[in-house]
Parts: sequence; C-alpha cells; structure tokens
Amino acid sequence: MLRTRSATLPSPSSWVLARVSCPRSSPNLSLPPRTRTFTTTTLVAGKSGSSARWLQRQQHDPYVRSRASGPLDAPAAFVSRSAFKLLDLHKARRGSLPLLRPDMVVVDLGAAPGGWIQAADSVLQGSGTIVGVDLLKLQHGVGAAEGVQFVQGDFLDPKVQARLKEALLDMSGDTKVDLVLSDMMANTSGNNTRDGALSLELCEAALAFAVQHLSPIRRATKVVTPSGRPTAAEGSKSLPIQFIVKHFASESTEAFRKELARYFRQVKWVKPPSSRKDSREGFFVCAGFKGKQSAETEPAEQAPAQDDLESSVFF
Repeated sequence: MLRTRSATLPSPSSWVLARVSCPRSSPNLSLPPRTRTFTTTTLVAGKSGSSARWLQRQQHDPYVRSRASGPLDAPAAFVSRSAFKLLDLHKARRGSLPLLRPDMVVVDLGAAPGGWIQAADSVLQGSGTIVGVDLLKLQHGVGAAEGVQFVQGDFLDPKVQARLKEALLDMSGDTKVDLVLSDMMANTSGNNTRDGALSLELCEAALAFAVQHLSPIRRATKVVTPSGRPTAAEGSKSLPIQFIVKHFASESTEAFRKELARYFRQVKWVKPPSSRKDSREGFFVCAGFKGKQSAETEPAEQAPAQDDLESSVFF
C-alpha cells in the first residue's frame, strides 16, 4: 500500500534556532520553509532499500547489539552506542596516566542521553565527580548515579554556563576541572560546508570553556634512573589528557588543530574503533594544558606527521 502526503515544514536549521533560549551572535543560517513530499510504504515481505540497509547495519553492528547486553568489556548496559567511543579512548591511552582516574572532576558537554556519563562512571566507580550539560534530557536514571549532576540547557547560552559553574562549585567546591569532554553535535543538514561550520562553532565553544576551567600542567622533565634508563615521567607519557572534543573532518580541521596546539602540548586526531568507518567523525585528544598566558607566549607544538593524525591509539 502506498500513500503520499505533502506538508510544509520549517527547515532543520530553523528547528535548531528555535530551540535556543537566548539570542545568538552567530550568523542567521536558517532557510525559508519548503514543501516536502513524504512517502509511506507498507510492504508485506520486506522493507524499502534504505530501511533494509539501515536495519542490516544495525543488526551487524557489534556495538549496537552489545549496548544493552554487556559484551565488548562493557561493565553495564549503556543508553547509547557512543559510550563505547569513550571507553575506546580510555583503553587507547598508552601513557602512565590513564584518561579516567579516581577523584577526577569531569565535565561532559553534550551529555544526552547519557552514554558518556555512564562510560566514565563505569571506570570511576563513583570515585569522581561528573557534571553533564545538554539541551536535551538524560535518559531516565542516568543522572541519579552518585557523584553525577546534570544541567539541562543550551551550552552556548551564558546563563546555562553560569549554572554549570554553580553545579561544579556545589559538587567539588571549585570551578576548576580535570577533564573536559565534548560530544556535542549540531543537527546535520546534508550540506557539508554548513554542517562543518556548525561543528566548528561547537568545538570552539568547548575549547573556550576548557581554557577557562582547566588547570595548567608544567612540561614533564626527563628523569634518568641510575641504570641510565628514562622513567615513565619522560615526555608526553606523564601529561594528563585534559580535553577531548568531537570534530567532523572538513577544510577547517587543520586550522582548528593548530588552534588547539596553542593551548596543549600534545594534540592528536583519533578515530576510535567504535566510530563508524564511513563517518567524518573523529576526536581531538589534547594533553598537557599550557594555560592561557603561556599559550600566548610559547610556540605551538609541532604538528604530527599526516599519517599519524588518524589512529586508534595515542601518546
């Protein structure tokens, strides 16, 4: 049975702007309303081609299958597939300091539905503080874990950021944090140029927050044992990872990497195994925050070789 109906709806960009609770200084990217034709197809023996491909991909995706069942070394059920990405990043850390450590204060930007909060808490086991923020609500029960607090609102709204600072003070007694995670993503439109610009806006907002709330880390010094062998304190291996931000690869990727290198001693683009291969998604992993003043005076760290930019392991 085939039914066709027409409806006039605002464009996706209008939906994004309509959900913002305060005026923005960013350019108006909204498009005029347009008429779309929706086709509803009812099949007895199968699905449409695109639906069948989507279902097949979901059925064969080990991370989707295990999201609620617990394999892939997952200690508990997760509300979203993205939880495995943070766990992948945690496991890929090769330095002497793990990504997630006891008693850390972690901020999760773009936290809904709560997969990264769950993943971080599964490692910290209640021994740290996690504060999340998102325009959308968390899945029921995620924010009830011990040491977890959630602020609902648009992170780009200064009033929401003020509430986030209040939550940090309430939970840890300070607004300084150990790790800023950003899994924020704008609604995509299919226009790579526009989608890349929106992604970059969120990345820059996350970086601005990190610069304001991270504590600077002094460069590690080389330590040699009596046998002449360097200890684990040498180089980047003892630098804590302090900022992870999701970024969609575009023509602005290299420029943003250089901006990150002004503030962090180690910056690497990582695509974890749980990130879909056909996605432009990746994560900038940044270690050793220099501090705002040092970033203005010290030269940026040398860029890694091009073939070292995409990897599932780092530092």
